[in-house]
Amino acid sequence: MKIVNIGKENATFQEILAIKNNRNKRASTHLFFIEGVQNIKEAINYKWEIEAFIYTKDKPLSNWAKNILNIANKNFVLTSSLMQKLSDKSETSELLALIKVKEQKNVKYSKNPLLILLDRPSKKGNLGSIIRSCDALNVDQIFYSGHSVDIYDHEVITASMGSFFKLPITFIKSNQDFINLIKKLKNEYKQLQIVATSLQTDDRIQDQDFTKPTLLLIGNETNGLTKFYIGNADTLVKIQMREGIDSLNVACATTACLYEIQRQRN
Repeated sequence: MKIVNIGKENATFQEILAIKNNRNKRASTHLFFIEGVQNIKEAINYKWEIEAFIYTKDKPLSNWAKNILNIANKNFVLTSSLMQKLSDKSETSELLALIKVKEQKNVKYSKNPLLILLDRPSKKGNLGSIIRSCDALNVDQIFYSGHSVDIYDHEVITASMGSFFKLPITFIKSNQDFINLIKKLKNEYKQLQIVATSLQTDDRIQDQDFTKPTLLLIGNETNGLTKFYIGNADTLVKIQMREGIDSLNVACATTACLYEIQRQRN
């Protein structure tokens, strides 16, 4: 295992910082940055490749941290001041990490799959919270499309509380990719229904039958679903709210929808 000591803001440190903060850098290196015990534990548990751990010798490591150092391809040893510049926490984590992007291939679904598509998610905290809810409420796979926040952004991953590493998350590049996905899914699951959330309907979510395979479409925080997705849905549903309230935070709305689906299935 290679150990690289970094004592100043050299090119290597700048690259680590760029991977943390720059979407294009993450895309070109196929690496992303994480912080926090829960995220690191789940990355290891779900067999994501650890490119590097990052830590300082200025503070002693816990036995847990010492025992996993050899998992990484290399380790970066920084000064405590450089660790503070990388960390988002007031009290710097003992370990930071760079993780290799993993392609999600040959995803296996349950017998009665629940899938979700997020159209142009635009807020990092919301996306992370949705991923966490999807994990808790038995979603088989997450799809996302359009101009969205980067799922590999460290703020998204932190907000997911480790759930990011458990769920297959796949980008839908175009409308045609979505059509191809639907054809494939409907070929495998004859009863598959595509249900879109919308304010432009009187049909309540609790009146929809979710006991069969379902792809749930969730729109952008500000603009909802595009006309394309609305046009390709089998049915539209809404969360009924008291008069005067016309919307919820998208993470809260998604969680409410997923909870109703699981309530019916249970």
